[in-house]
Amino acid sequence: MCSVLKVSRSSYYRWFSGGPSNRSIENSLFTDLIKEVFELSSQTYGSPRPESFARIGEAIAEQLKRKGYKISKREVAKLMLVNGWRSKLKKRFKVTTDSNHRYPVCSNYLNRNFTPKSLNEVWVSDITYIRTAAGW
Repeated sequence: MCSVLKVSRSSYYRWFSGGPSNRSIENSLFTDLIKEVFELSSQTYGSPRPESFARIGEAIAEQLKRKGYKISKREVAKLMLVNGWRSKLKKRFKVTTDSNHRYPVCSNYLNRNFTPKSLNEVWVSDITYIRTAAGW
């Protein structure tokens, strides 16, 4: 197998009997710590988009530093990207109704009476707004 892989026998046996590297052990420890902090934050720490690499691990790295661990923001960001952990932020509520207008308001004929006595007594529908050149 050494001739196929083009490595010396001593290198192969050193790798085979060496066990996990210090880096992989450290990454495993930090992965568990990052996941704990990430879950405690309700998956809000981090960046929602992996493209903004610089700010992904900022809050989590700060939390881990407070606990006494030494890890950089970039290392946290790398481990989060490797594990596929991204922030799940809710969209902000956007008010779409403008109640202060000069348009006529229709009367409320139904007056929350949702149990009509016969068929075809009450009809309801949804309002759809369509934008035109003149406005809404």
